[in-house]
Amino acid sequence: MPLEGGMSALRHSVALSELPHVSRVRVGGPGAFDLVNRVTPLELYARDGQMLHTLLLESSAQVLADVYVCRDDEQYLLLAEGPDGPTLVDWLRAHVRAGEQVELQDLGPSHEMFSLGGPYAWELVATWLGMGIMGLPYMGFARGDGWTCFRAGKTGEYGYDLLVPRERAPALRARVRELGKDFGLADLDFASLEQAMLEAFTFNIRREGRAGATPLELQLQWRVSYEKDSIAAAALKAHRTQGAKERLTFVRSPERVAAGDAVTLGEERIGTAVNAGWSELLGAWVGTAMLGVAFAHPGVDRYQVGGRPLQTMTPPALLNRSLVVNPQRHAYRTRDKDVFPPLVPGK
Repeated sequence: MPLEGGMSALRHSVALSELPHVSRVRVGGPGAFDLVNRVTPLELYARDGQMLHTLLLESSAQVLADVYVCRDDEQYLLLAEGPDGPTLVDWLRAHVRAGEQVELQDLGPSHEMFSLGGPYAWELVATWLGMGIMGLPYMGFARGDGWTCFRAGKTGEYGYDLLVPRERAPALRARVRELGKDFGLADLDFASLEQAMLEAFTFNIRREGRAGATPLELQLQWRVSYEKDSIAAAALKAHRTQGAKERLTFVRSPERVAAGDAVTLGEERIGTAVNAGWSELLGAWVGTAMLGVAFAHPGVDRYQVGGRPLQTMTPPALLNRSLVVNPQRHAYRTRDKDVFPPLVPGK
């Protein structure tokens, strides 16, 4: 079945997504570095205009937030999924030490965020904000007249997140929509955004984050450092010493899978489905399951969920068009002349 609407735009052209679920908190003052460094489990090596994709962890090493830490001169901007803005501010404030001068500002009331994603998102953004934006590296951000553009994204496609003053947002969106007529722009709703994240095996704090697991089980150790003395350092090291008993694993099934379903091998329960959704491109259900480490391997087709077949697989599910579209060679208007591999390998 062909993709339609926003999901088709995300995979073939450009999609516009609203990001009200992303908290944006600015951390300033003389103690800004010390505070952010203390709560961040990854080495805080970032120059002005650079971003780090990491996590905010409780002292137990369980995940509080999926966060981009953005170095903005001597301040930091945290773009976080998980807690809302006021909750994140309160959590940060609780970790400010006596005598530290730190300013915490929730930008939610004053700023909105939306995102442009897809294989030709770079071209629309360059048409809108200027050709210089094409030089923006992944995990970098740039400021302009009333906007800040972050090159990130969690769908496996080119992604540009925009932070704009709330009073200017309607006019900026209108301009994007007008320019987007030449690029097949369509709106991507929240459910479709989460499905696209799932197909890319991107951690979803609202789904996998509910499993009560640590980065060790969630396959997110690349977002932490075991050498750093953060607020979660002791728990992280203890969990690593003990070793994971379960591991998040990418799965698919021709039949419906739902979060909470038991995963079995014969009569033995070996894990639990954590997240699942129907993939139109694959013609199957894809998802994540927390499996015992002895069973958490790709390419196994002997498992079941609720008596239905379940196969483990290597992510991602798709060969995203953004992986093969080259801004130096390709353009949306000439896309029909280009030959690309299929989005689903083997199809």
